[in-house]
Amino acid sequence: MIKKSTIIALVFALLAMPDVAFAKKKKTKEEKILVVEQVVVEEKDMPITDFMTQLNGEWNVQEIRQTDVSLPRGARAYLYFDVMAGAIYGNTGTNSLNALYTIGKDNKINFSNVITTKMSGGYFQNVEKDLLKALADAYYIALTQVGETEYMELKNKRRDVIVKLRRQNLDFMNGPWLVKKINDVNVADRDIKLVNDVDMLTVNITSGCNIINGVITIDPMKEYAIEYEDLKSSHNQCPNIDTETRLLIALEETLYCRKHSASEVELYTREIDDMGNLVDKPLVVLERVRI
Repeated sequence: MIKKSTIIALVFALLAMPDVAFAKKKKTKEEKILVVEQVVVEEKDMPITDFMTQLNGEWNVQEIRQTDVSLPRGARAYLYFDVMAGAIYGNTGTNSLNALYTIGKDNKINFSNVITTKMSGGYFQNVEKDLLKALADAYYIALTQVGETEYMELKNKRRDVIVKLRRQNLDFMNGPWLVKKINDVNVADRDIKLVNDVDMLTVNITSGCNIINGVITIDPMKEYAIEYEDLKSSHNQCPNIDTETRLLIALEETLYCRKHSASEVELYTREIDDMGNLVDKPLVVLERVRI
């Protein structure tokens, strides 16, 4: 015969099961969202033979002295190499930065006349301090490639990597685009255009009715990560307002972009499917405006 205390314990256990199951399911979902499929791709050295082709452009700071760069949302540390001018400009995560550089024999590099603005960044100003110290200690420069992703390494005299940067990989998103599909449905109205300015981190949309402006956010620690935020419309009421609304909702859900061809890109998010797998969910297909 089951004791009364045992029965009470079983009742409480059964009552608690839904909450436990829900908590477990929620935790599993959160964990799976963070899971990225691990594909082993060989890293290979890239000899520097053409400064303009290989160095010119924007590079996001990934690591400083083997420590990942951690900055508040919306902030990023990057260096833009202007090869023609022999200069760099960029941001430390807190302040704008300008400097000159020279590259000599054996890829020896020297940064000089480093100037920053004087805004306070609180705790995150440590990133700026570490980056400026690393630029002062930089002695060699090297390039590597993993898959299609290019990295720059700044090394000290002992050839230890003291700064690792990744080439900004969203240049293909720049410029004007036609909205071709929203949530896998063709858009009949070919007047809806979207103009990305990845350098200035802005987006401008004309829907044939409203003008919409917003902010682009890039996560330098994630490849092809792009978000559209603070979208503000002129709020005119028009016949195609439903299409415009669907587009704005899709843009607000966007987390990543993918290049299908020189003339077509896709915006998508990630979600958990019925089988519990993390999958890509297409949101918007953009078609390059032919000028």
